[in-house]
Amino acid sequence: MEPRVLTHAVAGDGEPVVLLPGGLTGWGSWLPHAERLAARWRAIRVQPVHNELGSAGHPGDPAYTAALERACLRMTLDALAVGAAHMAGWSAGATAALDFALAHPERVRTLVLIEPGADWVLERLGERDPAAGRLEALLRAMAGRPVSEGDLADVLVALGLAPSAAEARADPDWERLAAHRAALSWHTEAAERFDWALADLGRLDLPVLLVKGAGSDAWLTRPVDALARLLPRASVLELPGGHACHIESIDIFLDAMGTHMRASA
Repeated sequence: MEPRVLTHAVAGDGEPVVLLPGGLTGWGSWLPHAERLAARWRAIRVQPVHNELGSAGHPGDPAYTAALERACLRMTLDALAVGAAHMAGWSAGATAALDFALAHPERVRTLVLIEPGADWVLERLGERDPAAGRLEALLRAMAGRPVSEGDLADVLVALGLAPSAAEARADPDWERLAAHRAALSWHTEAAERFDWALADLGRLDLPVLLVKGAGSDAWLTRPVDALARLLPRASVLELPGGHACHIESIDIFLDAMGTHMRASA
């Protein structure tokens, strides 16, 4: 695969804010935030390669890597003539935003990371939770193959977004989520392998707002707590809700995000 400019949508003027989605439904999850941010900021929603192709039903490509996604994001900023931007990411998108900031700190003004799946940090600390390993095993078993509705239900339960597979299927959002389920087959080892050292985090000298849900399982919030110790300019915001707390508590989240970004001026 070759890097390319990501599919993107821009709303508003002002300082640019790049919004990176989670690993299943993609950029649609940021639409309500972008509409409100556009009153003050230039909100840029991007659709990562694995979201775009996965949502189109394509199984994961073994040539897809974290480095390729990082290069695509850089090309997208270049195409939009954005020198440096605020960046916010959720789950897999937060992991990608952190990766991009470590590689290109001069291109990032501030970071907002919502429950990043940065298990590489916990691995280097020797603090990885077994529950993270169980989710990884689920995703690795789906890599590069068609994803069934049963697979999707298992992942939603593992993420704490549903208490059981039956209740996952009964969720009003089930049909929408099921339409994007092939994106799960893109979470390969190569796509989630990061070669950074813990010392690299200590050198990332920019404001970082780490966000976690009060109702999230502990294994989902452990990367937040670890990053809060390792990043020199990090603060932590706990919101009502679970893994999607920035959606469930959107008013509180956007207020805190705006304050965080304005403070960097």
